[in-house]
Amino acid sequence: MPRAPAAAGVSACDYQRDYPGLNGFRTRRFGRRRNHEAQRDVRLEPIVKRLAGGRMGMAISLGLLVGVVVSALFGVFPNLRATGTALNAGASSFPPDANAVALAAGLAATPPMGWNGYNRYYLHVTARMVEAEASALVRTGMKAAGYAYVNIDGGWDLSTRSESGALQPDPARFPDGIKPVADYVHSLGLKFGIYASAGTMNCAATTAGSYGHYRQDTATFASWGVDYIKFDWCYIPMRSYPHMTERQVSQVLSTEMAGAIAASGRPMLYDVNDAYDKPWTWSVQLAAMWRTSNDIKDHYRSLLYNFQHDVGYHLLARPGHWNDPDMLEIGNGGLSYGEEKAQFSLWAEMAAPLIAGNDVRNMTPLTRSILTNLAVIAVDQDRLGRQGYPVATAGGHWVLTKPLVNGDRAVVLFNATSKQVTISTTVARIGLTGSSSYSLLNLWSGLTSKTSGVITANLPPHSVVMYDVAPLG
Repeated sequence: MPRAPAAAGVSACDYQRDYPGLNGFRTRRFGRRRNHEAQRDVRLEPIVKRLAGGRMGMAISLGLLVGVVVSALFGVFPNLRATGTALNAGASSFPPDANAVALAAGLAATPPMGWNGYNRYYLHVTARMVEAEASALVRTGMKAAGYAYVNIDGGWDLSTRSESGALQPDPARFPDGIKPVADYVHSLGLKFGIYASAGTMNCAATTAGSYGHYRQDTATFASWGVDYIKFDWCYIPMRSYPHMTERQVSQVLSTEMAGAIAASGRPMLYDVNDAYDKPWTWSVQLAAMWRTSNDIKDHYRSLLYNFQHDVGYHLLARPGHWNDPDMLEIGNGGLSYGEEKAQFSLWAEMAAPLIAGNDVRNMTPLTRSILTNLAVIAVDQDRLGRQGYPVATAGGHWVLTKPLVNGDRAVVLFNATSKQVTISTTVARIGLTGSSSYSLLNLWSGLTSKTSGVITANLPPHSVVMYDVAPLG
């Protein structure tokens, strides 16, 4: 079986595109067509129109309908609960909702915030590196700003299991195992996350997956003190499910993993990392967060693509359940300063998880100023738990509005085009009425202005302005 390239900067998603399948295994994280779409110029689409009657609206409506129907079927026909559960012993009944356990412990009441080394280091993190990044989160003020999780991505374990069937940390990179690293992270007042694959291998085909071992692996993770599981989606043995679609198999396996997490006895945040099978249509009752788009890349086209493929699902986001357009690329060098502010603003407006993907140890003051902007973070972490939604998209001139718990609106004007433009809207359009004047607090400059109704800004290419809009009386 081919192995992923060792060079840093080559993504697992690229690797899977080059090796599309092996004897009935579903090996790709995303389909070939979706990868090609991510590489071309993304055409701006009127999301509001699509929500009203297009494909995205149909997907949301269908997803909600499927959820109701599946719930009804499980209630009326209990035997359906055992469908496809041969791979894990003890999974013969429909498992409890792991997300309910996590939410009860306060793990996902607001979008998760933290750090993951994949965007910067690919699969090459070590125990020493993870501990240094965790320490840097504290030293740089990122912990104080709300970044709580330190997550190891794929590649931390060996390709073979122990005689007892347990996952084995790579001794070259984690010589003392995973638990001492988790203990160190916890000693800093932070939480620890880990990567697992739903299939037989990770997406780079370098390490063992969790297929057939969900309960064993979650019990292991619990014993190590894991607080967060990123559940990736590669090397699924589809031949074991001859009468099921890929999406049905994804739902079965994700449900089993939810049950395994609940059975572990430790609340662990559950992150379904399977955008290929449209988890937003079925995982909202299983997971704290689910991917809505391709793996993000460190350039503007990818940022725009992931934004567009997340923003339409705003009706699904709520406390304990978050759309995930993937991690932040801020500080990795491929985005301009304006584009980095745009990603941070758009992700916060969409109530997305804020998972930094840079080298925190050596980040510049400019990068730090973006990642620790408390006013923007407050929008992301607002307790109302509403995702911002578009009220204008024409010509790549976006206006998004997000209701806040105090009655204000967070508003983003986003110039997605390559030309300088003026974008305007009104307070009525963003959902506020009943006042003769409103304050506009610019969340990047800190300056406050007033308006009787019009909100406008002249914006360079690929940039944003973000306001907290509040009635004055």
